[in-house]
Amino acid sequence: MKGIRKSFYGVEVLHAVDFDVAAGEVVALCGENGAGKSTLVKVFAGVHDRDAGEILLSGKKIGNSTPLEMQHKGVSMIHQELVLAEEMTVAQNIYLSREPTRKLGFIDFAKMNNDAKELLESLGQDINPSAKVGDLKIAQKQMVEIAKAISFDVKIIIMDEPTAVLTNKETEILFKLIKSLAERGIGIIYISHRLGEIVEIADRVTVLRDGYLVGSKNVSEITEREIASMMVGRDVEKSVATNFEGDESDIVIEVKNMSGDILKDINFKAARGEILGFSGLIGAGRTELMEMIFGLRKFDKGEVLLFNKPVKIKSAKAAISSNLGFATEDRKGTGIVPDRSIAENIDYVYRVKNKGSFLSPKSIDARAGGKITDLRVVCTGASQLVKNLSGGNQQKVVLSKWLLSEPDIFIIDEPTRGIDVGARQEIYNIINELAQAGKTIIIVSSDMTEILSICQRIIVMHEGVMTGVLVGDERTEENIMLRAVNVM
Repeated sequence: MKGIRKSFYGVEVLHAVDFDVAAGEVVALCGENGAGKSTLVKVFAGVHDRDAGEILLSGKKIGNSTPLEMQHKGVSMIHQELVLAEEMTVAQNIYLSREPTRKLGFIDFAKMNNDAKELLESLGQDINPSAKVGDLKIAQKQMVEIAKAISFDVKIIIMDEPTAVLTNKETEILFKLIKSLAERGIGIIYISHRLGEIVEIADRVTVLRDGYLVGSKNVSEITEREIASMMVGRDVEKSVATNFEGDESDIVIEVKNMSGDILKDINFKAARGEILGFSGLIGAGRTELMEMIFGLRKFDKGEVLLFNKPVKIKSAKAAISSNLGFATEDRKGTGIVPDRSIAENIDYVYRVKNKGSFLSPKSIDARAGGKITDLRVVCTGASQLVKNLSGGNQQKVVLSKWLLSEPDIFIIDEPTRGIDVGARQEIYNIINELAQAGKTIIIVSSDMTEILSICQRIIVMHEGVMTGVLVGDERTEENIMLRAVNVM
């Protein structure tokens, strides 16, 4: 890609960017939210037309093309926000528009399902090809996206935050696949905010900042810290979790004997000002537990106590009224209203909680403006539609929405999914500040580094059961993983 320029709504977001990837090379594309990473690869993949510049594939110039045309030219993209057809089966999604047919032109469903099964098994996935995609967990949907991408005769695969919802085991499978594809001469463009992954999997790293090319270096010649500094233009310090120094007897929330769905007899407490983490593999039941606490899912037995008083929370509205907040893991599905403005999204929970608050655009913009500034949401203004923001900036809007309602207990499921390294530290700082102000924070995260960076106490779950509670020096990746796979 040479001299690529792209503008949205009169604002240029790519400024004559050069980028290249060789056959068999894994190039990591890095930058903060709004740096232009996703826009650049979407231009390459045919999602966006470029305004200027040229693209060469195997030495041949190509014009603006549709995504399907680019796929047939050998370029497949796994999007950060999943783009699967929820009402269709796994096999139908993988082979959409390329279904195998019988002699009379009818779709050969048996062959399609068998081919999909073999493809998924090559990724180490036991996913039923006849299952409806809408019934799958987010991590499973991501693996279906990956299977779809490699089902083409690919020359280049673009992966935009592919491990954001994957477990460590699934990430290992993905990395083995990436190495195998590279050995076959396939070029990989890998977008990630997880610098440890980049150092492990990439040959070279290219950094964008504010739509400009900062530079490109071999991974063997650069450290994680140097990559982070290139991304943000300043030194980035790592967060380190402190021990809880508050009053452990000042209990804000307690869950007693909770069972239901896959959960079995869950008991835990969290004190005022504590940051409590929940770790475990996909299917451990962490999200289901949080949904039960917040009234989004029924449980069979047990109870929730807030400030030592039993409560019956049967809806999200009731939870909000009880001063609970819940930033869900599914940003696109339950976190934002894409076709509404940033201000409307940020102000939504506040209006639910504060009936009779001023609904004039001016008052809504005023309330939202502070959060846009606090969380450094990269946007053209409060009136911009959320769907036109980068994934990371959408996540900041989700957090802002709940922060504006000032909950006493704030549950955050995957708090920095899709968040860049600079903004990630800002989010951690905000979480720490909330805790210091007496708020109780419950973090659910698949990123062990994240859990260890901010959580003062860590509860590990395995298949609906609590398998360990880690504090102080017990908080290590090894201890988390041993309990996550239940081999203690």
